Amino acid sequence: MAETTGSDPKAIHVKLFGMSDMGRVRKNNEDNFVICNLTTGEVGLSPALLEHDVGPFGSLFMVADGMGGESSGEVASQLAAVTVPKRLYDNLKSLDTVSEANFVILLREAIEYANQIIFQKAQANPAYRGMGTTTTAAALFGQYLFVGQVGDSRAYLIRNKQITQLTRDQTFLNYLKEIGAELPADPEKDSRKSILTQAVGSSETLDVKVTYTKVYQGDRILLCSDGLYNMVPLPDLLETASREDGLAGGCKALIEKANANGGTDNITLVMVDFSGPGLPPPDAAASVDCKEFNEEDFKPRT
Repeated sequence: MAETTGSDPKAIHVKLFGMSDMGRVRKNNEDNFVICNLTTGEVGLSPALLEHDVGPFGSLFMVADGMGGESSGEVASQLAAVTVPKRLYDNLKSLDTVSEANFVILLREAIEYANQIIFQKAQANPAYRGMGTTTTAAALFGQYLFVGQVGDSRAYLIRNKQITQLTRDQTFLNYLKEIGAELPADPEKDSRKSILTQAVGSSETLDVKVTYTKVYQGDRILLCSDGLYNMVPLPDLLETASREDGLAGGCKALIEKANANGGTDNITLVMVDFSGPGLPPPDAAASVDCKEFNEEDFKPRT
């Protein structure tokens, strides 16, 4: 078994659940999600995965929201959901040692590899031309959660009854904001709100953004497609996602809320709880410190 840096990852425990729903308007579901134990390579929703100790290679939780019309969107998101965990697992197990920097390099590479697979399939078949998918891949490695992001599916962290978005939507409106251009008076109602600046598979090259944060005992993350967060206001999202009646019940309640508010898109989410002595104890004063990944942050101090 490969050695890893940091604390004993076997002392970290995760409980999780994921669900996907077509919504009330769409004719098919173009979303996918995947959960993977990166130490064993197991994927799915088996009891062994829904509650497990995190091994030395970590665990991966991912949501993918496909686009491209009719069947091609679901083809793209399914390809991402299959390719990313397998590629990451295969590359991790080929190494003797894994550092945080190596882990992030391989997480990025797995998403880039999925991009090539989807792009090539789209080029080879006119029926799939233009297909692509968002990919929000959150991976716990040691005490750190690394989130690889393409598109506008989101990752949130819930701590001390507060919710923090760990990702930045890669949309045209956010691009305008970044370059200092004039924004519409009501961005939420602007027709360009959902235009993505990049997606996995839609072009030959890709810029995978990676953010990270340190995880504490009692933290909960929520990964979701825009079919959830566009339908459920943030206070309701926090209140429902924070319930203590079980993760499966929380996922079901969030989907019901999205559908009750219109259900105009597919709705997909994954919720994960973190515990165990391998994580720092909960701190009532601990704010969520989320940063863009920088290899320098993980170099040994001299």
